[in-house]
Amino acid sequence: MNNLNHVDFSSSNAKPENSSMTTVNILGRLRIATEQIRYIQSSLAHDGILFNLGDIFSDDTRQSEINITSHDGQISTWLEQTFSSKPQRPPNRAAARFESIKAVIQASSFVNALQKQVRQNAKERLTTVLDLPVDICKLNLWSFNMMEYDEPMVLSTLLIFDAHDIISRYRIDIETLKNFGRALTDGYQKYRAPYHNDFHGADVLQTTHCLLIKSSLMNVFTQTEIAALLFAAAVHDYEHPGLNNGYLVKTKNDLAIIYNDFSVLENHHASSIFKLLRDKRHNIWSNMDKNEYRTFRSLVISLVLATDMANHASLVERMSTYFFFKETNSATALPDSKTLLQTLLHAADISNATKPWPIYVQAVEKIMEEFFIQGDLEKIYCEDDKPTFDRDSTDIVQLQMSFITHIVNPIFDVLSKVLQIDCLDHKQKESSSSATTTTTTTKLPWQYDLQLNLETWKQVAKSGDVQKLIIDKKPLKLDLIYLQEYVEKAEKILKKRSQHDLLLACTLTSS
Repeated sequence: MNNLNHVDFSSSNAKPENSSMTTVNILGRLRIATEQIRYIQSSLAHDGILFNLGDIFSDDTRQSEINITSHDGQISTWLEQTFSSKPQRPPNRAAARFESIKAVIQASSFVNALQKQVRQNAKERLTTVLDLPVDICKLNLWSFNMMEYDEPMVLSTLLIFDAHDIISRYRIDIETLKNFGRALTDGYQKYRAPYHNDFHGADVLQTTHCLLIKSSLMNVFTQTEIAALLFAAAVHDYEHPGLNNGYLVKTKNDLAIIYNDFSVLENHHASSIFKLLRDKRHNIWSNMDKNEYRTFRSLVISLVLATDMANHASLVERMSTYFFFKETNSATALPDSKTLLQTLLHAADISNATKPWPIYVQAVEKIMEEFFIQGDLEKIYCEDDKPTFDRDSTDIVQLQMSFITHIVNPIFDVLSKVLQIDCLDHKQKESSSSATTTTTTTKLPWQYDLQLNLETWKQVAKSGDVQKLIIDKKPLKLDLIYLQEYVEKAEKILKKRSQHDLLLACTLTSS
C-alpha cells in the first residue's frame, strides 16, 4: 500500500475480512472526487476547489516466466516465448498528499451537483439522433457478435462512448467521432489481416465495456481512467500487419529497428493513433483539459503497451499474488489501478475462447489463417528457422486446448476474483455466504462457454479424426457441421458434470 500522508484508516469500522474492500471503496471515492474536481475547475473556472492529489496507486511491474507442458513441443515453445515477460520500464511511483477524507468527500457531493447542472442539457441518447442498427442494450451482452454488423468501429465507439458519458463529458462532436471511427477502420484494414482488423478492435472494445459494467471497479476508476481504457481498447491494434513481434524482429523489419525490438507492434499502435489525433478532423479529445489530456495520453500508451502478450505472465502473477494474500487475510498492497485496467484490457484482447461457440470458432478460423500466412512467409524469408505455424502440420486442436488451458483460463480465473468483489458491496454484505456464492457464479457469463469450448476440443482430440475438421487449408476453412457434433457431446458431458456437482453439494449439506 502506498504511503498516504495525513490519512488514518485505522479508525475504519470495517470488519477485518472486509478491510480490503473498504480500502478499495475509500480510495475509489477519493480518486473519483479528485478527478471530478479537476473537471469542474476546468469547466467553470471555480477557484479554491482543486486539491493537490496525485495518483493513489503505484505500478509494480515485475518480470515473470510461464512454464507450459504440452504434447506438442512446438506449441509449448510458442506459448512460452509469446506469453513470457520482457524487461519492463522502471515503475512510476507517486503518492497522494491531501488534508482529509472528509474534505474530499464533501467536495465530491458539491462537484456532483455542479456536474449535473453543467451537463443536463448536453446529453442526448445517440439512438434517437442517429440511425443505428442496434442500441447499447445489445452491446451489453457477452454473446454479442460484432462480425454481424457493418462499420463496427463507428458503431461501437458511438454507442459505448455515449453509454459511459464520454461524448457529453468531453464535448465530443458527433461528426468528428464518426470521422475518427472511419479513420480507425482504415488503419485496421490497412494490411487486410484476417484477424487483426476492425472487427477485432470493435470486439475488444465491446468486451472491455462488458467487463467494466459488470465490475465494482467502476467505483474505483476515475472517469479519465475509464475513458482511457475504452479508447485504448478501440485502438490497441491500430495498423496491425497480421504478423507478430517475433517475426518483425527476426526479419529486421523497419518497425523493429525503430522501436529497438521492444514491444514493436504495441509501440507502433500507440504512436500511430496519436499521430492520427493530430488531424483536427479526427481529434475527438480537442476539448479535454490539457492537464487531464497528459494523464490520459500517458495511461493510453501504458495500456496499449501492456497488450504485448509477453506481459501475460506478469499480469496474472501480480493479480494472483494480491488475491492469495487477501484470501489468507495477510497484509498486502492493493493492485494499483493501472494493473487492474491492464488486466481488463488483456482479458478482453484474448477473450474469443470465452464467447459462445459460433462466435469463437469464427475467430479460430481467422487467427489460425493469420498464423499460417506468417508461417508461409517464414518459409521464404527465414529459411534457417522452422516456421512457428505450418499450415500443413500444425495441430489446431492441440493448440486451442493449450491456449485455453495455459493462457485464457488463468487470466479469466483471476479476473473472476476481481468481479467477486461485487459480493462485498453494501447490499450483498447482508446476504448469507451461500447466497453470496450463488450470486457470484451467475455474474460470470464466460464460465460456461469457456468450459464448453475446451471440452469440445477435448472430444475432437479423443475421436482421432482431427484432420476431418479441415475443409480447406488455404485459406483455412473448418467443417462447422462436423464440429457441431462434438459441441453437442461436450454439452452433454458438462450437463452430467453439473448434475453430479449439485448432487454432491446437496449430500455434503445434508450431512
